Amino acid sequence: MREAYSKQQVIDVIEGRDTSRVPLLFHKWWGEGLEEKYGEDLKRISCDIPEDVMVCFYDEPGEDVSYNSNPEYRWGYKDYTNAEKHSIGETKVLLDDWEELDQLLENFPDPNEPGVFDRAEAAAKEAGDNVYKLGCWWRLLHERFWSIRGMENLMYDYYDAMDELKILGRHLIDYYKVIVDRFCALGYDGILTSDDLGHQTGPMMSPEVFHELYFPFYKEFISYVHSKGMHVFLHSCGDNTLLMEDLCEAGLDVFHPIQKGCMDMEKTVKDYGQRMAFLAGFDVQHMIVEGTPEQVRKEVRDMKAIFRKHDGRLLMAAGNGILTDTPLENIRAMLEEMAE
Repeated sequence: MREAYSKQQVIDVIEGRDTSRVPLLFHKWWGEGLEEKYGEDLKRISCDIPEDVMVCFYDEPGEDVSYNSNPEYRWGYKDYTNAEKHSIGETKVLLDDWEELDQLLENFPDPNEPGVFDRAEAAAKEAGDNVYKLGCWWRLLHERFWSIRGMENLMYDYYDAMDELKILGRHLIDYYKVIVDRFCALGYDGILTSDDLGHQTGPMMSPEVFHELYFPFYKEFISYVHSKGMHVFLHSCGDNTLLMEDLCEAGLDVFHPIQKGCMDMEKTVKDYGQRMAFLAGFDVQHMIVEGTPEQVRKEVRDMKAIFRKHDGRLLMAAGNGILTDTPLENIRAMLEEMAE
């Protein structure tokens, strides 16, 4: 296998100075239960595959309860013992009444919480100066809104409570700026976060709602990260086609995954490949589960060919966590072909 790419080589791909290399990250995205199922065999088939980016998450606040010794380090603000649950992940609704918004904001977690960057600091030191380092957390705006309000409530909020969402978004962006500062101080080169903005056939909100509510926040957040000399990666599942122009205009550097079956990869690369890089995600829903190793290899080659045809900036990953019913030989085929 080839050697891992240097920090500068990864930067050159992201910024469009080199489209010949294909850096890899999140390609060893083991879904829940995969390591338990395959154990050492999974390590054996993947240990020689290069990892071109060091990825590390900070210890995010808890939802209804804190995960550390500080009970206030959570997004919630009260006792949720009997709280309603909502559909996404069966998690608890943290703010069921906008009348209590001030209480939520008064009890916002502290982005300077001690100890939550210890792992990120150790990982950065171990990686060294010649490795591209990506600081991460899940749930930026839309996802954080639904984790606080519940998905069902949020769908109404897009029409009934835009002012309140904008107030909450303002506090989130101010919080995230401190998190960016902390990653920057440790020498990280980029930020990856998530907003699953799409379902299988379109965005979760109208393009008009996205442009009014999210676009200004995205633009401010991305500009702030750029001011620190860092890139922004966004993971967003589903069909984001109608939102791509706003994401480009906001300055997004890298988009993941261009989900197969939801978005047209060739059209997306043709339309936007000169304005952003793509962390193209391999289909973990069908191909890697149901295909043969040779079909998996061909799919990777086809993905690369699309980007080369349109001079696109390509990094490669799994589209999401690799499922437990995925054959080991298919995982190896995907990883090996990606690293070619």
